[in-house]
Amino acid sequence: MQFLTAGFEDSSALFGGKGIARWLSDWRFQPNVTPFSYWAWPVGASVMYVLILFSLRHVMATRKALEFPRILFLHNITLCIASLFLGSWLTYTLADAFVNGLTAYQLVCSRQIYENGHMHMIYYINMFFKVWEFLDTFLLVVRKKQVAFLHAYHHAATLILTWNQLMEHSSPQWVPIVINLWVHVLMYYYYAMSALRIRIWWKKYLTTLQICQFVIDVTIIGYAYFTFIRAGFDDTVCYGTTTGALVGLGVLFSYLLLFVRFYFQTYSKPRSKESAKKVQ
Repeated sequence: MQFLTAGFEDSSALFGGKGIARWLSDWRFQPNVTPFSYWAWPVGASVMYVLILFSLRHVMATRKALEFPRILFLHNITLCIASLFLGSWLTYTLADAFVNGLTAYQLVCSRQIYENGHMHMIYYINMFFKVWEFLDTFLLVVRKKQVAFLHAYHHAATLILTWNQLMEHSSPQWVPIVINLWVHVLMYYYYAMSALRIRIWWKKYLTTLQICQFVIDVTIIGYAYFTFIRAGFDDTVCYGTTTGALVGLGVLFSYLLLFVRFYFQTYSKPRSKESAKKVQ
């Protein structure tokens, strides 16, 4: 982003003789070379997430719920701001590519959009966001709030999904990422305000937005994979792999089904005394 990198063009000493803007443009995620690119990283982290979840549940079973509204606010507002930053960076990068000649089709399918160094860095940082977001669950457990299957599954699977899409060179992976980042801006703002006991009236519409997000994701990823198949699995027509497409479609479609189910369970029945579960 020019307004962020313009002041760092002379930072050559820190970036191998290049300014930060040039360094970002040239940076690439390299499977099994870049730190945290091996399969054991996301799988191990997701397994640890589940183990910690069940361990915390066991520990908290005989303890009183902890209340820490300031910490809860800080966690959520920080993730809101971080998502805003990364979402703005990704949106700017996509807009810049479009203004400089890439068509809508090329934004979805071309190797050129995947090979953009800024995109690689954004995808890489976004992967680490998924680990940071594990704290959502742990903060729920120590407050003795119910953790829905959707919540835990979504957190564990998304880390593996973001890693998989990087490894499989998925050109349209920016679609679910950019939408998810902007949804998270709203979602974490909602939870930050809730921590301060400020009522937000649009929670129901946030769930609707999340469902729309997955409909768009599945539609565009499905289009890209269909284009890839129709071209005889030629990745010069739509860049990526069958593994990346099937994993992406499978996980995103499962999210869609689970969020639709959550919506009807939460909003299509008389309201219970217990507030709706925290889901993202």
